[in-house]
Amino acid sequence: MANWQRLNDYEIDDTEEVAAGEVFDGLIPKEVATYYDSFVRNGATVRDSDALERLMRQPMSDILEQVQWFKRDDVLELSAEGTLLIARHACAANPVPILDRITAEEAEIREHCKRGREYKALDGSGKDTSPPEREYELYRKHYRPVHELLRGWCGHRSVTFCERLTAADAEVRRLNILLAEVIDELRQHNAIHAEGYEREHNDERIRPETVRPVVDRPLAPWEIPAREVRVRAPRW
Repeated sequence: MANWQRLNDYEIDDTEEVAAGEVFDGLIPKEVATYYDSFVRNGATVRDSDALERLMRQPMSDILEQVQWFKRDDVLELSAEGTLLIARHACAANPVPILDRITAEEAEIREHCKRGREYKALDGSGKDTSPPEREYELYRKHYRPVHELLRGWCGHRSVTFCERLTAADAEVRRLNILLAEVIDELRQHNAIHAEGYEREHNDERIRPETVRPVVDRPLAPWEIPAREVRVRAPRW
């Protein structure tokens, strides 16, 4: 029990957990190592150290020196920190399958962010639709952090905020030109719809002043609401 407690002292966040799962599912055979059936949350169970060393191109002893672990029967039990190290070295040694998987997943997510996604309702009532706005929020909060972490493990530098902002500005300009061409083409066939789309595009444009948070100014003394505090009358 003490051994399991030592391994349970290290925790990983949700992004690291999903990324490690992607690596173990895509690169590491189950007969070599797993991380979902350990008695410790997100701990790794190594069944074939030699095969894992060849896959990671890294001595297993280097991993064990850095994390909590113990030997149980014929397997090695590692903490969640060991799971991350195994996933990181496996990605660095075999980046192509993971990068291909990310590229394919991002292509699918782009379609969902544009047109929404159909899925089976959990209550069995049939198909339901997730709107593009919700799909983008899922990408921004869930998928993108996982993809960035996996790219980092594969040896690719994470995208900086400045690079993301520069790319966003260039993409907005490209889409503005493309939309203007589409509206001009539509105007030749349906002028009313073309004018409506152009008006909507201009009126609902997202500008810096619309997303900038409003800072509350200090209130003047006469604007501060008065609070009445009841106190118990003194007893003489």
